[in-house]
Amino acid sequence: MSAEVLQDPGVIFMFPNPEKISPPLCRLDEAVISYPNTNNKVILDKVNMNIDLDTRIALIGPNGGGKSTLVKALNGLLEL
Repeated sequence: MSAEVLQDPGVIFMFPNPEKISPPLCRLDEAVISYPNTNNKVILDKVNMNIDLDTRIALIGPNGGGKSTLVKALNGLLEL
């Protein structure tokens, strides 16, 4: 029983060399976050945050503490 040897096809990976992004990537100073149509009920108040290329983030808090609200605001789904 002989097995046929197959050659892997040649593959060339080309990665772009993007321009450097100057810090901060995202900055919030005294931001106020609320949901529309809630009579301006503030969910998060006085939010301060700087996000750079080397920033690592963990969102930890109780249920209802505003973690998902903060992520929605950072994604542009809620107005600051």
